[in-house]
Amino acid sequence: MSENISGAIALSGENVTKQPLIKSMRLVKKETLKLISDWVSRSNDPELVLDNFIPPLLNAVLYDYQRCAVPSAREPEVLSTMATIVNKLEGHITSNVPKIFDSVFQCTLDMINKNLEEFPEHRTNFYLLLQSVNNHCFPAFLSLPPAQFKLVLDSIIWAFKHTMRNVADMGLDILYQLLQNVSQHEQAAQSFYQTYYIEILQHVFSVVTDTSHTAALTMHATILAYMFTIVEMGKVAVSLNPSGAVIAPESLAAANVIFVQNFVAEVLHNAFPHLTQLQIKVTVEGLFKLDQDIPGFREHLRDFLVQIKEFTGDDDSDLYLEEREGELRRAQDEKRKLQMSVPGILNPYEIAAFYARLSLT
Repeated sequence: MSENISGAIALSGENVTKQPLIKSMRLVKKETLKLISDWVSRSNDPELVLDNFIPPLLNAVLYDYQRCAVPSAREPEVLSTMATIVNKLEGHITSNVPKIFDSVFQCTLDMINKNLEEFPEHRTNFYLLLQSVNNHCFPAFLSLPPAQFKLVLDSIIWAFKHTMRNVADMGLDILYQLLQNVSQHEQAAQSFYQTYYIEILQHVFSVVTDTSHTAALTMHATILAYMFTIVEMGKVAVSLNPSGAVIAPESLAAANVIFVQNFVAEVLHNAFPHLTQLQIKVTVEGLFKLDQDIPGFREHLRDFLVQIKEFTGDDDSDLYLEEREGELRRAQDEKRKLQMSVPGILNPYEIAAFYARLSLT
């Protein structure tokens, strides 16, 4: 059926996707993929699934997705199904990740990187897949050629700069986990730091100071604190200075700290020339002094953002959005607890969902 749908759409063009017959066929495909996802997620024998089920599934589903000539006809459920498979099979599926990426990565990226509003379901599912691979099959990333790995990193950076909050949040989560995963592979880590550390730092600061991303301040603080910590503790065993100056190993950590501090100060000065040198100096020094204290680091970062907003005359109330959202969640939880104390107000499914959500927080 997949080949029939793709073939018909390829011959007839974009408008054919609106025809009742094609819509019905695509609905069957989507529901079939959901059924596959449910079955895989409930399976208890990963080796059996991997050996007998995954090869023919990948051959059929990935080929159909990649060869579809009309982007809108690509089924976003394919991406979420692949994410489910990776989440369930974890390391068992690592050797198949390159095949999955070859089939879905570039063609999906071409769909979502031109317009921030088109293909929202593809965009969300794309990052769900990227997140699952990052969490469970990270060695597959290390096996990618440099150009492809750079494309993966670029897509993560693009995600946390996204205007869709769920995509931006996923991008930050993926980046933070990626940084932690990299640190577990010493040889790859040093090459990664030398090539990408400064670039990542610059992009993170660009969203930290973007008023449309202030709701993610805690995650921004967590990532920046981690990046400063690994430099300060000497985990970065290569020079971050692109000038290539030779530095003695015993002074490398100190040299990297100074270089990163100067780099951050320069970024902030160029972005906010109205700030005094003293303001920038205090801000940068505080970021390093507080990198072991995430709450303190976040408050220090927020103080800096308040200084910026005070100068521009902007309202700084959005800097406290996370706290307000947390207060609302707590108020809602208290309300639900009160409702559950009165028999009959909530049905058993709502009560079960409430306790399930509490267990995840």
